[in-house]
Amino acid sequence: MFKLLTFLLGLYALLPTALARLCHVGVVWRVPKGGGRVAITFDDGPDPVYTPQVLKILKQYNVRACFFVLGERALAFPELVAQIHTKGHEVACHGYKHRIPWLLGPRATARDVREANAVLTRITGQQPRLYRPPWGMFNIFSLLYRWIDGQRVVLWSFMSWDWGRRATPRTIARQVLSRVADGSILVFHDSDGTPGAASGAPVKMLAALPLVLSELQKRGLKITSLAEMTAGRNHFSCSLQERAQNWWMRFDNFIIRHLSIENVDLDGKPSLFRLARRRYRGKPLTLPDGVVLRAGDPVGELHLNNNLLREITARGRTPERIALLTLKELRRSLPALAGYVRQTPRYRDIKALLGLTMLHQGTERLGFIKIELPSGLRRIARWYQGWLLVLMHPEGRRRLTGRKDKLTPKLVVISRAELLRRYLPAGNGSAAENNKQKQDDGGQQGKGEQ
Repeated sequence: MFKLLTFLLGLYALLPTALARLCHVGVVWRVPKGGGRVAITFDDGPDPVYTPQVLKILKQYNVRACFFVLGERALAFPELVAQIHTKGHEVACHGYKHRIPWLLGPRATARDVREANAVLTRITGQQPRLYRPPWGMFNIFSLLYRWIDGQRVVLWSFMSWDWGRRATPRTIARQVLSRVADGSILVFHDSDGTPGAASGAPVKMLAALPLVLSELQKRGLKITSLAEMTAGRNHFSCSLQERAQNWWMRFDNFIIRHLSIENVDLDGKPSLFRLARRRYRGKPLTLPDGVVLRAGDPVGELHLNNNLLREITARGRTPERIALLTLKELRRSLPALAGYVRQTPRYRDIKALLGLTMLHQGTERLGFIKIELPSGLRRIARWYQGWLLVLMHPEGRRRLTGRKDKLTPKLVVISRAELLRRYLPAGNGSAAENNKQKQDDGGQQGKGEQ
């Protein structure tokens, strides 16, 4: 269980943060060199004590900046947000509350950003174009939801460390001026009201800011707004959703290689299924054909082939066409799965095949039974599969919110014998295997009763 939780934490939070912070996947952390430009940003405001002083200094040096504003503070001090906007500075989103994204689920993540966007739009009359997550931390949804929604995710080139207890105006200025370069995005904080910030820290930032601005101007670096620095970079060569899909496919393929999950191919072409040999961990389960699953029994763990699903989505375009193509692929893939299970030695002793899915409507007609999941596992599966639905399906988000009752993940199970009986041609030995499986189950059950 500890290994599973560690893996899920890495998948949900640590990996997206590392990709964004270290590899700069999907984020803006600097702009191309060659323009002699630097951008200045402020986080965590507005603050009635510090923000007006920041605006006064910026006006003195004729500088425009970007303020990444918290929604709840904007709601408390709307006149400050309006003042930032009317003075020509950019108002951007920092979330509604300064909460750690690692601790938020997908709906809470989306709600936190959208509530902040709604407040800022109501005050300024403009939808925020940029987003920066608190502490620069991500979960997989905070990174990709913003990407798909069209907001640019902006970090920074390096820290100023202006919020710490030991910071002084001199150390802040030295930290910035020793590392600043053409294309840098600088970050300061105009509030001390968030966790981790030392009380009164912005006082030191306010003393350091004129030193930084004057030295940058002496060096010939033009202090430019993020809007100007990112002009012409608002559109990707492919759509935002396609970019997110490309990123996810690379990660998906990495996971497949390292978790012993294999593609089920038919005549050299991939089917809709992937398969892995596992041990059953649930309660004893009697299937409709009499096969009994007990803890420790070998099973086949089913996964959908996301690469093939992406191809189907690209060909189908409309939800109706996608449904028809998926049904057609399913009819081809189930016999492929049965043949693969029968011919592959490591799957000859498995008792059943099972998989977690929220797309389980109609699976009973295919020979599967549906099992309710424990609440914790159901919640995790819904996060993961809900994201895939949003990513892959053109109406994924609408379906996820409008059909919540039907899109609840469940465990679907079919015995190996039933799979072979239904989907392999007569005369291939599947009936004999079916009888042998039932005899084995009956023998094991009899031993347990003695």
